[in-house]
Amino acid sequence: MKNKTPLLITGLVILTLLSVFLGYELNTKNNQNQILESEIMELESLMKGNGLNDMMEDDISSSLSNLLEDYSAVNTNNQELNDSIELQKQKVTLLLSELQDSEKRRKYSSRELYKMKKEAQTLRNVMKNYVHKVDSLNTLNKELQATIKVKDNTITKVSGERDNLKTQTENLSKTIEKGSKLRIVNLTAEAIRVRNSGSFSETTRSKRTDQIKSCFTIVENTISEAGSKTFYMRVISPEGNVLVNTKSSIIDVAESSIEISISRTIDYQNNAVDLCIFYEKAIETLPEGDYKIEIYTEGTLVGTTTFALR
Repeated sequence: MKNKTPLLITGLVILTLLSVFLGYELNTKNNQNQILESEIMELESLMKGNGLNDMMEDDISSSLSNLLEDYSAVNTNNQELNDSIELQKQKVTLLLSELQDSEKRRKYSSRELYKMKKEAQTLRNVMKNYVHKVDSLNTLNKELQATIKVKDNTITKVSGERDNLKTQTENLSKTIEKGSKLRIVNLTAEAIRVRNSGSFSETTRSKRTDQIKSCFTIVENTISEAGSKTFYMRVISPEGNVLVNTKSSIIDVAESSIEISISRTIDYQNNAVDLCIFYEKAIETLPEGDYKIEIYTEGTLVGTTTFALR
């Protein structure tokens, strides 16, 4: 017990000293706070007395007004960014309204004005960030527009090349179609007299005419489709009537139908072929005058000639 007494006494002394120290520090802090509050009150009184608070209010009001104009000047097509900018404008408008209302109600303290000025500065920094984003979006938009223009030019070029190729193909198709049409040369026509023996001879007398004969050469055509080809002969009298018989028919030519006198079908194999077509009269005597012969094939008139009967 004797050995523990000095240790206990030492502990009590330390606690006593610590309590005294803490009390001193707390008292010192309180005094400092009171002094600080007193100095702040004196400073605010001094500022009010010299009109500095009014100057600060005017400065903040001007800053907020300019800031509101700056926000209104920021334009972008980005709806999300526009919504954010509108929200910040509302905050600026609210601060400005509070500041203007203070003149009717009461004056702000220096501390409140300082806090408001800091908030205005924060809003301005936010606006700078928006301006940076808008500039970035505008730059990106210009780059995209340039890219789109290049692509549009490429598309226009490709479209032009496609149209040219289409035109060339159509022209080639027309050329091939035109080239595939059969042609005839050396077309002749004459009246024929048929004797009882079965032989026949050319005649120019209408009373002796039994048949009308037309001959021609089909030109060689390597791109025309080979196979069955029909040639039609049309015999037109001096009065303009088409001579017909039991073997006559009607065909379509150039979106209209015409009457033909006689036809003949052959197996065409793309080589030059000599061909004759005979029309046998269906009336007793053919009229005198000039006759016209027309030859058609594949819906197209390919040759005409004339002959006369007296």
